[in-house]
Amino acid sequence: MVRSESAVDRRRVRTRTALLQAGQSLFAARSVDAVSVDDIVGTAEVAKGSFYNHFTDKDDLAREIAAVIRAEVEALVDATNRDIADPAIRMARAFAVYVRYAHEQPQRAKAMLRLLAGATLPDLPLNRGVRSDLEAGLAAGRFSGLPLQSALLLVMGVVQVGLIHVLEHPTDEAWIAIVPLLAGQLRGLGVPFDEAQALARAAIHDV
Repeated sequence: MVRSESAVDRRRVRTRTALLQAGQSLFAARSVDAVSVDDIVGTAEVAKGSFYNHFTDKDDLAREIAAVIRAEVEALVDATNRDIADPAIRMARAFAVYVRYAHEQPQRAKAMLRLLAGATLPDLPLNRGVRSDLEAGLAAGRFSGLPLQSALLLVMGVVQVGLIHVLEHPTDEAWIAIVPLLAGQLRGLGVPFDEAQALARAAIHDV
C-alpha cells in the first residue's frame, strides 16, 4: 500500500510539473485568453481530466506559474541583497537581478511579463521586498518626491521596460541601454544624478 501511494504521488507530481511547464511555454508565447485547456493538456501530454485534478481553470494555472516565477526571482533578489542595507543600492541590485534573469531565462521571463496582473498592488505578498525597501528609503530621506504607491508604480514600470528591452534584444549590446534606464529609475526616486549613474553602473556590473 505504501509503495502504491508513493507511485500515485510521483505521478501527480509529474503531471503537475508537466502542466506547469506546458503553461509556462504557452503563456510565454500567447496571452491567457489565447490559450485553451486543450492546448495546455496537449502540450503537457496528459489527459484533460488530469488538468482539473490540479487546477480549477487555466487562470488558476496562470496564477500559480506567475507566483512561482516571481517568487524565484525574488529569492534571487533576497540572496543578492542579503548584506546590503542602503535602500538605493538594494533597489539598483534588484533591478539588475530582474534583467539578468530575463537574459538568462527568457521563456520564464516572458511568461512572467504576460501574467503580471495585480503585480503593482502594494499589499501583494510578492511585493513585500520592494515595498519594504521603498518605505525604508522614504523614511530615511534616501528617496523623496513620490508617495509610496507612486514609487512602487515607477519601479514596477521601469523593471517591466527593462525586461522587455532585454527580451527583445538578447545581445550584450542590450545592456548599454540598461544602465541609463536604471539610473533614471533611481533619479525618479530622488537619488542625485551622479550617484544614480554610479549605482546603476555598479549594480549592472556586479550582479
